[in-house]
Amino acid sequence: MKNFIFAITFTFLVLQSSSALATMKFIYHPPESNLDTRYNFHWEVLRAILDATAKKHGPYEMNPSVFMTEDRQLSEIQRNKPHLTVMIRETNRNIEKSLLPVRIPIDRNLIGYRVFLIKKNKQKDFDKMSSLGDLRKVTLGQGKGWGDIPILENAGFKVLTEIYYDDLFKSLNKEKYQAFPRGITEVHDEIETFKKIYPQLTVEKKFLLYYPLPTYFWFPNSEEGRLMALRVEEGFKTIIKNGTYQNLFDKYYSSRIMELNLKKRQIITIENPQLPETVPFKDKELWYEPVGDR
Repeated sequence: MKNFIFAITFTFLVLQSSSALATMKFIYHPPESNLDTRYNFHWEVLRAILDATAKKHGPYEMNPSVFMTEDRQLSEIQRNKPHLTVMIRETNRNIEKSLLPVRIPIDRNLIGYRVFLIKKNKQKDFDKMSSLGDLRKVTLGQGKGWGDIPILENAGFKVLTEIYYDDLFKSLNKEKYQAFPRGITEVHDEIETFKKIYPQLTVEKKFLLYYPLPTYFWFPNSEEGRLMALRVEEGFKTIIKNGTYQNLFDKYYSSRIMELNLKKRQIITIENPQLPETVPFKDKELWYEPVGDR
């Protein structure tokens, strides 16, 4: 009997040790084109999280998946396919029913503050506008399957979509739509990149569109997904506490916030009807207010 108990205990310890040394594999969606830098910050945050938890949770790998549109990303991870194990996406009630989020907004909700990419000859039209009602007359561009579309349509905007990321800038230049709303986390790199191809594109100077759009890391609703989510939540809190996250945030966004002159813009706020009740609005340190007192 003692030998049996010893054998069981030994086997348990071996399995526990093997589990502790197992490499967690984070397969993430890559850029949608060679010109797409939208998620560089987010993946650097994830790497910092995993480094901060390596001693406790063991080694990890971060590898890109094959190219996927946002619709396919969602489908792959909902079906718990091995091609994708972590996704970046805004929250909504439907996604929270099928996936496991880490409910910490990765960019402190900066993505919810939007400026418009336009053609330079359209600025005079925006200068004449003063209200949401005026802006509703402008047709907007978005990527197919993007979570912003129902938010914008709910606010009364007409939205046209493109399947491929690069085509959004091409179609804006061709005036298929008059504006392409971009998060203040994204627009700096995008305008620097795409104005080389379409020199008439610019950032509209007057308006700042806002809607809450907390964007999380998402994992499959599986045992492996739960372990990944628990590790990332723990690590995220660690890098917020030790200052690593703030350093990354400042590195990517501080100068961009200043360049956009946000405090002098007219802010237009619209609702996000897709938000679940689980959004951690009360945890103020997770949110950033770039506009400040007016």
